[in-house]
Amino acid sequence: ISYMAVGARSVEDQQHRFVASGADFATGFKNPTSGNLNVMFNGIYAAQNKQSFLFLGKEVETTGNPLSHAILRGAINEYGKNIPNYYYDNLMDTIAQYEKMGLENPFIIVDTNHDNSGKQYMDQIRIVRQTLINRDWNEKIKQYVRGFMIESYLEDGRQNEPEVFGKSIT
Repeated sequence: ISYMAVGARSVEDQQHRFVASGADFATGFKNPTSGNLNVMFNGIYAAQNKQSFLFLGKEVETTGNPLSHAILRGAINEYGKNIPNYYYDNLMDTIAQYEKMGLENPFIIVDTNHDNSGKQYMDQIRIVRQTLINRDWNEKIKQYVRGFMIESYLEDGRQNEPEVFGKSIT
């Protein structure tokens, strides 16, 4: 199984979008740290369409990647507060945007860590449970939410500098 994720800090980068358009496997686009879903959807749109670009000094043409999709990771507001985006209303807003744009193979992966959990790794369990309840309550959410991105490491918690082997730095 192959999978590629374009991260929150790379989702606006045109080169990442171009490369994703040539991948023949599922590629998720995270919303940026600002939470702006339009940026994420622009990345998905670019990746799902044919592209022509220079890569390592050579002209490359792609056919588009119909398996490009959304990853909701939460956001940070201007005061540094975490803003989760896995709640019922967030999922319905994301689904509405998908339907408005008419993208191929629309689906959502919920990133249970990062700003959805406020980097509290034990909250990932609660986030999965809550999202599964929302899937049970709403057929559209069940149709669109296809999985979770769960962060796990050898050591619990996180660190700012890579001092402890096996402990997250994100």
